[in-house]
Parts: sequence; C-alpha cells; structure tokens
Amino acid sequence: MTNSQTQTPKTYEDRIAQEDLKIQQHLNRRKKLLQKQKEEERKQRTSRLIRRHELLEMFMKELATFTDDQFETFIRTGIDTKYGRSKIVEIADKGAEHATAYIARCRTEEKARKKEVEKNKANDNSSNAEPPQGSQS
Repeated sequence: MTNSQTQTPKTYEDRIAQEDLKIQQHLNRRKKLLQKQKEEERKQRTSRLIRRHELLEMFMKELATFTDDQFETFIRTGIDTKYGRSKIVEIADKGAEHATAYIARCRTEEKARKKEVEKNKANDNSSNAEPPQGSQS
C-alpha cells in the first residue's frame, strides 16, 4: 500500500465526514474574513466621521460647544434644507476631482489672505514701533 491509499478514508461515511470538516473549516475562514471586512469598514467610517466633524469645527468653532440636540438642530435647519440637498446633488454630480480642485483653490486663497493679514499686522507693528518725532529744543 502507498501513503495516498492509507490516508484515503475507506468508507463513504468517513469521506463524507472529511468533506463536512472541510466545509466547516471554509465556513469558519469565511466568517473571519467577513468580521475583518466589517471591522475595516467601521474603522473607515469612524475616520471619515472624525475628519468631517473636524472640518465643521474648523469653519464653525462654536459647534465644539454644542450639545447633541443643538448640533442636530443646526444640521436640520442649516444643512438639511432644500438648498442644502441641491448643493449635495450639485457637488456629487461634478465629481470628486472638481471638489478636490475647488478645495485646493480655497486653501490657496486662504493662505494668501492669512499672509496678507500677517503682512498688515507686521506693518502696523512696525509703524507703532517708531518713536514719535517731536520738535527739538
């Protein structure tokens, strides 16, 4: 007898039990993969929610102090409106590339505004630092 003959189950019942075991092992591996997939999706959702809330608070710092009810009221009255929904459709129709380009332009403009404000502050500080010129006696 060869090794392959000694490892092969002799009865149909043994072969069926071996196949059932393989099926159970495959089902367990599938279950673990599904669990990993759900965990990854939860992590991505959590990360997305955090990023988006950070954006809201960056533009509207007052939101950080809102209760959950106040925040929901803000969303319902300020965003969940006919106009808000139309903007969502408009942005979605234009695609992610358009949104990315728009954000890049906004950030560039914001940086330019900040530089201008800093330049104006520096000019104000330098003009205040000069001693007043008075008449000499």
